[in-house]
Amino acid sequence: MGNENNITLTVPEEYAGTRIDVFIYNALEEELSRSFIQKLLKNNHITIHGMPVKPNYKVKQDQHIHIIIPQPEKSTIEPQDIPLNILYEDNDIAVIHKPAGIVVHPGAGNTQYTLVNALLYHFKGLSSIGGVERPGIVHRLDKDTEGLMVIAKNDTAHNALTKSFQSRNVIKKYEAIVTGKPSTSTHTINKPIERHPKYGHKMTVRDDGKEAITQYTLREVWHTPQGVFSHLGIQIFTGRTHQIRVHLSSIGIPIVGDRLYSRRWEKYNVPFMLLASTYLAFEHPVTGKHLQFSIDLPQHMKDFIKKINTMAFEHIKTENYD
Repeated sequence: MGNENNITLTVPEEYAGTRIDVFIYNALEEELSRSFIQKLLKNNHITIHGMPVKPNYKVKQDQHIHIIIPQPEKSTIEPQDIPLNILYEDNDIAVIHKPAGIVVHPGAGNTQYTLVNALLYHFKGLSSIGGVERPGIVHRLDKDTEGLMVIAKNDTAHNALTKSFQSRNVIKKYEAIVTGKPSTSTHTINKPIERHPKYGHKMTVRDDGKEAITQYTLREVWHTPQGVFSHLGIQIFTGRTHQIRVHLSSIGIPIVGDRLYSRRWEKYNVPFMLLASTYLAFEHPVTGKHLQFSIDLPQHMKDFIKKINTMAFEHIKTENYD
């Protein structure tokens, strides 16, 4: 099995009764495409207690699902003409606006239609430090998260940007729509994050985890027949996997549409999670010039706000509202 990739997933309570293909796709939100999962099931590469199951099998709580991913015959990442919104470009870096729904870099069974495929098509040179599967990638955004990313076009720029991120000299701001209302209008969440001991596809707050700091500011609140929703401005000071999602869920205000950290994510029928990276500021890794970029809220977030605006019986804009 040396040439294969083995994954084991444990089914959380909120996914009990879900089709196995749907659960795997949501649990491994960036790694496996739906069609690839179907292919694995068809070829008996996905088993429960050693027994293969059909795609419409309904999973049970705490079941262990074993997935064997055969080594691809070739792992070359091909350039693909995927539209890319390039906000800035010079010889060393590019700043792009990543759309929601696109994976940043290839993973097992997912070597096409990623951001990297698009980068290889649009840019002649990219840094090599991240390896053949992550050229130019200095930092990442989750598949469902839309927003700003800086790309390194050579290794000198990559190294300098990595140091800037590590020393917290890069300012990263996000906006999110969450269910519920935070207890304070502004707060810094300082809770360490580590991989979940039972559900390995998730992260969780743990005392023995890595330092994670997220600051939020309340901008708007809507009281609707469907419940309370809040619009938050967010700044992160560390870059842990799923950091904003885990932190907000840990204080009882999960992001609308979050498949992993919100039990009611399906209820609101949004195409993507309502989280966006809307502001990025940093020193140019070669010239030292201060650069800053901002984008408007993505359309799917605007659409949701429009919808809850029409049904809200109370809408409060705080003094922090821009």
